[in-house]
Amino acid sequence: MTKTDMLYMEDNYTRSFSAEVIDKGEDYVVLDRTAFYPEGGGQETDKGQLIFDDKTLTIRKVKKEGGKVKHFIEESDQLPGVGETVQCKLDWERRFTHMRYHTAIHILSSYMKKHFDAEVVGNNISVRKARADFAPLEALSDEELVQIEKGVNEIIDRDYPVKISFMPREEAIAFLEKKGYQTDYIDMVPKSVKIFRVISVDDYDHASCAGTHVANTSEIGKITVVKRRNMGTGKERITLALADE
Repeated sequence: MTKTDMLYMEDNYTRSFSAEVIDKGEDYVVLDRTAFYPEGGGQETDKGQLIFDDKTLTIRKVKKEGGKVKHFIEESDQLPGVGETVQCKLDWERRFTHMRYHTAIHILSSYMKKHFDAEVVGNNISVRKARADFAPLEALSDEELVQIEKGVNEIIDRDYPVKISFMPREEAIAFLEKKGYQTDYIDMVPKSVKIFRVISVDDYDHASCAGTHVANTSEIGKITVVKRRNMGTGKERITLALADE
């Protein structure tokens, strides 16, 4: 089975690329390579355009199924044929917003672990906001929310480099455990995965992650904690917004 080469795994800044259609369905095409991030891991899908034969089609959603990445097209009656070469362009504003939020959530997660001994148990990243759920954690006070916002912004202001690394499974597990990454997430990675993709925010945060990220925390800008919500006994949700959005 021909798989899609997922360009975003190594380079989060590719805005346009050419690709060949290797499969198609009623309303989607599968490409031999893509920079579009498929929805997953709490991060919403990329969107953009697919261009061929003077036609510009709208990519409304992207999903990964097995080793193939499906690009769902708004104009499903105009799909290119298998074997055709197409040009693709990401909605860069949407992608870059996701990158900023995703790295901010990683920083928030480490901050909560270091200062509240709470681990992230769920998250969602969109173009409007990002949120993360933490446990065990009792109701946060207004003063604590101010502390969290200030603390996360202080980390962002350090202009930390954000690095993508690939490690053999056992090496990555040993590295992440040493760095304090929560083992529950390590155990969730299928045994079939032999290589881990590790995102490191300098030496402040290290995590196994397939999402898109900025190259330096300075690109995030200021964040604000817009609200908290109790999600049940011992669980709190924190929602962030980019200050300039």
